[in-house]
Amino acid sequence: MKKIISLFLSAVMAFSLMFTVFAADVDVSRPEKAHLAFGEDGKFTILQVADIQDDAMLSNLAKQSIKNAVKESEPDLIVLTGDNIAGYSCGTKTLAKSALKQVMDLFEEIGVPVAAVFGNHDDDSTPYTKLEQIEQYESYDCYVGCAGVVCEASAGGKSTMNAGTYNVPIFESAESDKVSFNLWCMDSGNYNPDDNYGGYGYVMPEQVDWYVEKSNELKEANGGEPVPSIAFQHIVPPQIYRALKEVDEGTEGAISYAGKYYVLPDECQGEGSWLSENPCPPSINFEPGYAELDAMIEQGDVIGVFFGHDHINSYVVPYEGIDLVSSPGITFHSYNDENRGFRVITLDKNNPDGYETYILSAAELLENGSVGDKIALWFKNILDDIVNFFKDLWYSITA
Repeated sequence: MKKIISLFLSAVMAFSLMFTVFAADVDVSRPEKAHLAFGEDGKFTILQVADIQDDAMLSNLAKQSIKNAVKESEPDLIVLTGDNIAGYSCGTKTLAKSALKQVMDLFEEIGVPVAAVFGNHDDDSTPYTKLEQIEQYESYDCYVGCAGVVCEASAGGKSTMNAGTYNVPIFESAESDKVSFNLWCMDSGNYNPDDNYGGYGYVMPEQVDWYVEKSNELKEANGGEPVPSIAFQHIVPPQIYRALKEVDEGTEGAISYAGKYYVLPDECQGEGSWLSENPCPPSINFEPGYAELDAMIEQGDVIGVFFGHDHINSYVVPYEGIDLVSSPGITFHSYNDENRGFRVITLDKNNPDGYETYILSAAELLENGSVGDKIALWFKNILDDIVNFFKDLWYSITA
């Protein structure tokens, strides 16, 4: 039945939108050559950093909280899940390039491998394209991502490009060539070009087709068994509104969306879980937006999809065998609240069908520093604010 539905959705897309694939043969050699592997203890730790979303000069508070989060979690990999820069605050290529340089210089200094996907703001209102940004990412030794699947959707004279969809294999050990786990890095786009639906972007059919093909390839190499995987992207799949608990209007803590009201399911509430705003997926009436998660359910390899985008949400909600995991934003530039932070994910090769996860509070990371650190950070913030003022002025003059 699911195959019939998938075929139907593909047909709908063929008639409703025009697609162009720019990379028929997806080169994923860079993440493979990185040869990320489980440690001697059988564990692999990922630090998810969502929605940095800063302008040409990265906030010092963001820098310090990121450094503290890395020190606290000791990750094997850092994954940036979109809105890594605020394109709308970078009206020129010079400013956008500076914004990305600020982010990646920090991670190069930290020295932990980094993978990244795009959000809806990375190329928002800036001439610095995704492909140009990928080229800049790839100039850093710490970066393990690649251009991967590149495709475009057009409708009504508008178009949008998805780029940087790839997978990162995690090997059984540093000496082994056996892939024990897999990470899907999916560009969920920025905005739907079809004005009949509008709303946020989605994973396009070419990306879904590539995912299925690569998933089957990994499965065949694994003796016919799906390779356990998690996926990272920016925008929440629209199935979230089938997974949340619908309640009556006026229910305490409920958020509203499309005339209905929702809370987290009872079993999903607790420490590190909050639903402070309505999740913002692609239009729930845009059927092709559902194809990605439907394909993952059918393939049977993905145990969780991790995303950001909704800055003040944090939850793990199951849907047909896959956890939908929202992580809070870390931005000190865009909207947020006291709950900004990072998500830590620990994989265990001896328990490949599960994972452990928790939230690191940015506020606590900054507050728990030593007195000397706080004083140094205070002086550094003042100095950097002065320097940043003149740098921003210089960029404005020379851009």
